Amino acid sequence: MKNILILLFLIPVLSFSQNFEGTLVYENDIEIAEKFSKQLGMTKEKMMESGQFFEETLATYKNGNYLSKPNKGKIKVVYLSERNEILTIDKKSELVPAIKAEIDLETELNEKRPKITVEQTDEIILNIKCSKVIVEWETGTYEYFFNSDYLKMDSTLYSNHKYDMWSEFLKLSNSLPLKIVKRMDGMMTITMTLKEIKEHSVNDKIFKLPKLELSKEFVVTKGNQVYYEKK
Repeated sequence: MKNILILLFLIPVLSFSQNFEGTLVYENDIEIAEKFSKQLGMTKEKMMESGQFFEETLATYKNGNYLSKPNKGKIKVVYLSERNEILTIDKKSELVPAIKAEIDLETELNEKRPKITVEQTDEIILNIKCSKVIVEWETGTYEYFFNSDYLKMDSTLYSNHKYDMWSEFLKLSNSLPLKIVKRMDGMMTITMTLKEIKEHSVNDKIFKLPKLELSKEFVVTKGNQVYYEKK
Protein backbone atom coordinates (compact mmCIF):
# COMPACT_ATOMS: atom_id res chain seq x y z
CA MET A 1 0.00 0.00 0.00
CA LYS A 2 2.85 2.40 0.87
CA ASN A 3 4.49 2.05 -2.53
CA ILE A 4 1.16 2.45 -4.36
CA LEU A 5 0.40 5.66 -2.49
CA ILE A 6 3.83 7.08 -3.25
CA LEU A 7 3.28 6.36 -6.90
CA LEU A 8 -0.08 8.07 -6.87
CA PHE A 9 1.36 11.27 -5.60
CA LEU A 10 3.53 13.03 -7.62
CA ILE A 11 1.99 31.03 -12.62
CA PRO A 12 3.30 30.46 -16.09
CA VAL A 13 2.90 33.35 -18.53
CA LEU A 14 4.60 31.73 -21.52
CA SER A 15 3.86 28.60 -23.51
CA PHE A 16 6.64 26.14 -24.24
CA SER A 17 7.60 25.40 -27.83
CA GLN A 18 9.43 22.11 -27.13
CA ASN A 19 9.37 19.22 -24.71
CA PHE A 20 9.31 20.43 -21.14
CA GLU A 21 12.49 19.90 -19.17
CA GLY A 22 12.50 20.76 -15.51
CA THR A 23 10.52 20.21 -12.33
CA LEU A 24 6.81 20.46 -11.57
CA VAL A 25 5.68 20.96 -7.97
CA TYR A 26 2.28 19.53 -7.11
CA GLU A 27 0.22 20.17 -3.98
CA ASN A 28 -1.45 16.96 -2.79
CA ASP A 29 -4.75 16.32 -1.04
CA ILE A 30 -6.53 13.12 -0.07
CA GLU A 31 -10.09 12.21 0.88
CA ILE A 32 -10.55 8.78 2.43
CA ALA A 33 -13.91 7.01 2.17
CA GLU A 34 -15.53 6.78 5.60
CA LYS A 35 -16.04 3.00 5.52
CA PHE A 36 -12.52 2.37 4.28
CA SER A 37 -11.12 4.68 6.95
CA LYS A 38 -12.99 2.85 9.73
CA GLN A 39 -11.96 -0.59 8.49
CA LEU A 40 -8.25 0.21 8.43
CA GLY A 41 -8.09 3.02 10.96
CA MET A 42 -6.62 5.15 8.20
CA THR A 43 -6.74 8.95 8.31
CA LYS A 44 -4.89 11.66 6.44
CA GLU A 45 -3.03 12.63 9.61
CA LYS A 46 -1.91 9.05 10.33
CA MET A 47 -0.78 8.59 6.74
CA MET A 48 1.32 11.74 6.95
CA GLU A 49 2.88 10.59 10.24
CA SER A 50 3.77 7.18 8.78
CA GLY A 51 5.15 8.58 5.52
CA GLN A 52 2.37 7.19 3.32
CA PHE A 53 1.15 10.62 2.26
CA PHE A 54 3.00 13.85 1.54
CA GLU A 55 1.72 17.37 1.02
CA GLU A 56 3.87 18.00 -2.06
CA THR A 57 5.28 15.98 -4.93
CA LEU A 58 8.17 17.12 -7.14
CA ALA A 59 8.22 15.59 -10.63
CA THR A 60 11.30 16.14 -12.82
CA TYR A 61 11.22 15.34 -16.56
CA LYS A 62 13.82 14.96 -19.27
CA ASN A 63 13.83 13.07 -22.59
CA GLY A 64 11.27 10.43 -21.72
CA ASN A 65 12.57 9.87 -18.18
CA TYR A 66 11.11 11.18 -14.95
CA LEU A 67 11.81 11.26 -11.25
CA SER A 68 9.08 11.79 -8.70
CA LYS A 69 9.67 12.38 -5.02
CA PRO A 70 7.88 13.87 -2.02
CA ASN A 71 8.94 17.17 -0.52
CA LYS A 72 10.01 15.23 2.56
CA GLY A 73 11.47 11.78 3.08
CA LYS A 74 14.12 9.74 1.28
CA ILE A 75 11.97 7.80 -1.17
CA LYS A 76 12.01 8.47 -4.89
CA VAL A 77 10.30 6.98 -7.93
CA VAL A 78 12.33 6.72 -11.14
CA TYR A 79 11.08 5.90 -14.62
CA LEU A 80 13.64 5.20 -17.35
CA SER A 81 12.24 4.77 -20.83
CA GLU A 82 14.96 2.27 -21.81
CA ARG A 83 13.92 -0.02 -18.93
CA ASN A 84 10.22 0.87 -19.11
CA GLU A 85 9.94 0.25 -15.40
CA ILE A 86 8.80 2.47 -12.55
CA LEU A 87 11.17 1.83 -9.64
CA THR A 88 10.58 2.90 -6.05
CA ILE A 89 13.90 3.48 -4.31
CA ASP A 90 14.12 3.87 -0.54
CA LYS A 91 17.52 4.65 0.95
CA LYS A 92 16.48 2.71 4.05
CA SER A 93 15.65 -0.48 2.14
CA GLU A 94 17.71 -2.92 0.09
CA LEU A 95 14.55 -4.04 -1.74
CA VAL A 96 13.49 -2.09 -4.84
CA PRO A 97 9.94 -2.79 -6.06
CA ALA A 98 9.28 -1.97 -9.70
CA ILE A 99 6.21 -1.78 -11.91
CA LYS A 100 6.36 -2.97 -15.50
CA ALA A 101 5.09 0.14 -17.28
CA GLU A 102 4.00 -1.74 -20.40
CA ILE A 103 1.19 -3.34 -18.39
CA ASP A 104 -2.03 -1.69 -17.28
CA LEU A 105 -2.95 -4.21 -14.59
CA GLU A 106 -6.72 -3.84 -14.69
CA THR A 107 -6.76 -4.11 -18.48
CA GLU A 108 -4.72 -7.30 -18.25
CA LEU A 109 -6.79 -8.86 -15.46
CA ASN A 110 -10.20 -8.01 -16.91
CA GLU A 111 -9.19 -8.11 -20.58
CA LYS A 112 -11.04 -4.84 -20.96
CA ARG A 113 -9.56 -1.45 -21.74
CA PRO A 114 -10.79 1.55 -19.76
CA LYS A 115 -13.08 4.10 -21.36
CA ILE A 116 -11.12 7.23 -22.30
CA THR A 117 -12.76 10.56 -23.15
CA VAL A 118 -11.76 14.23 -23.44
CA GLU A 119 -13.82 17.09 -22.06
CA GLN A 120 -13.60 20.87 -21.86
CA THR A 121 -13.74 22.29 -18.34
CA ASP A 122 -14.03 25.62 -16.53
CA GLU A 123 -11.07 24.69 -14.34
CA ILE A 124 -8.28 27.27 -14.23
CA ILE A 125 -4.92 26.31 -12.76
CA LEU A 126 -2.06 28.82 -12.54
CA ASN A 127 -4.07 31.14 -14.83
CA ILE A 128 -4.42 28.39 -17.44
CA LYS A 129 -7.80 27.09 -18.59
CA CYS A 130 -7.89 23.32 -18.71
CA SER A 131 -9.37 20.47 -20.68
CA LYS A 132 -9.27 17.00 -19.18
CA VAL A 133 -8.76 13.39 -20.17
CA ILE A 134 -11.00 11.02 -18.23
CA VAL A 135 -9.94 7.40 -17.82
CA GLU A 136 -12.64 5.10 -16.43
CA TRP A 137 -11.70 1.66 -15.14
CA GLU A 138 -14.10 -0.66 -13.33
CA THR A 139 -12.46 0.12 -10.00
CA GLY A 140 -11.96 3.86 -10.35
CA THR A 141 -11.47 6.95 -12.46
CA TYR A 142 -8.53 9.21 -13.24
CA GLU A 143 -8.85 12.75 -14.51
CA TYR A 144 -5.85 14.41 -16.14
CA PHE A 145 -6.24 18.18 -16.57
CA PHE A 146 -4.11 19.81 -19.25
CA ASN A 147 -3.63 22.61 -21.76
CA SER A 148 -1.77 21.58 -24.89
CA ASP A 149 -0.11 25.00 -25.17
CA TYR A 150 1.77 24.49 -21.90
CA LEU A 151 4.24 21.91 -20.60
CA LYS A 152 4.51 20.34 -24.03
CA MET A 153 5.60 16.70 -24.23
CA ASP A 154 6.08 14.42 -27.22
CA SER A 155 3.85 11.41 -26.54
CA THR A 156 6.16 9.05 -28.43
CA LEU A 157 8.73 9.39 -25.64
CA TYR A 158 6.32 7.47 -23.40
CA SER A 159 4.67 5.25 -26.00
CA ASN A 160 5.25 2.08 -23.94
CA HIS A 161 4.17 3.60 -20.61
CA LYS A 162 0.70 2.05 -20.40
CA TYR A 163 0.55 2.05 -16.61
CA ASP A 164 -2.14 4.51 -15.46
CA MET A 165 -2.86 5.01 -19.19
CA TRP A 166 -0.04 7.58 -19.20
CA SER A 167 0.77 6.99 -22.88
CA GLU A 168 -2.91 7.37 -23.86
CA PHE A 169 -3.19 10.60 -21.90
CA LEU A 170 -0.13 12.06 -23.62
CA LYS A 171 -1.41 11.06 -27.05
CA LEU A 172 -4.47 13.21 -26.42
CA SER A 173 -2.83 16.08 -24.54
CA ASN A 174 0.71 16.31 -25.95
CA SER A 175 1.49 17.98 -22.65
CA LEU A 176 2.07 17.20 -18.97
CA PRO A 177 -0.81 17.43 -16.49
CA LEU A 178 -1.70 20.58 -14.58
CA LYS A 179 -3.83 18.54 -12.21
CA ILE A 180 -4.53 14.87 -11.57
CA VAL A 181 -7.54 13.47 -9.72
CA LYS A 182 -7.40 9.75 -8.91
CA ARG A 183 -10.60 8.21 -7.55
CA MET A 184 -10.41 4.64 -6.24
CA ASP A 185 -13.96 3.50 -5.66
CA GLY A 186 -14.77 2.84 -2.02
CA MET A 187 -11.26 3.76 -0.91
CA MET A 188 -9.97 7.27 -1.51
CA THR A 189 -9.56 10.22 -3.85
CA ILE A 190 -6.13 11.75 -4.35
CA THR A 191 -5.76 15.16 -5.98
CA MET A 192 -2.49 16.62 -7.23
CA THR A 193 -2.67 20.28 -8.28
CA LEU A 194 0.25 22.05 -9.93
CA LYS A 195 1.49 24.96 -7.83
CA GLU A 196 4.87 25.77 -9.38
CA ILE A 197 6.75 25.27 -12.66
CA LYS A 198 10.55 25.22 -12.64
CA GLU A 199 11.92 25.08 -16.17
CA HIS A 200 15.64 24.20 -15.98
CA SER A 201 18.32 21.93 -17.37
CA VAL A 202 18.22 18.50 -15.78
CA ASN A 203 21.38 16.56 -15.02
CA ASP A 204 21.01 12.93 -16.14
CA LYS A 205 22.69 11.85 -12.91
CA ILE A 206 19.42 12.24 -11.02
CA PHE A 207 18.04 9.24 -12.91
CA LYS A 208 20.99 7.00 -12.06
CA LEU A 209 19.97 3.77 -10.37
CA PRO A 210 21.89 1.70 -7.85
CA LYS A 211 23.22 -1.62 -9.10
CA LEU A 212 20.31 -4.06 -9.04
CA GLU A 213 19.69 -7.77 -9.34
CA LEU A 214 16.40 -9.66 -9.42
CA SER A 215 15.26 -10.70 -5.98
CA LYS A 216 15.26 -14.44 -5.36
CA GLU A 217 13.07 -14.05 -2.29
CA PHE A 218 10.34 -11.80 -3.73
CA VAL A 219 9.22 -13.35 -7.01
CA VAL A 220 5.94 -12.50 -8.75
CA THR A 221 4.89 -14.67 -11.69
CA LYS A 222 1.80 -12.69 -12.70
CA GLY A 223 0.80 -9.05 -12.83
CA ASN A 224 2.99 -6.01 -13.38
CA GLN A 225 5.25 -6.16 -10.33
CA VAL A 226 8.90 -7.17 -10.13
CA TYR A 227 11.38 -6.90 -7.26
CA TYR A 228 15.08 -6.11 -7.27
CA GLU A 229 17.70 -6.04 -4.55
CA LYS A 230 20.56 -3.57 -4.36
CA LYS A 231 23.94 -5.18 -4.96
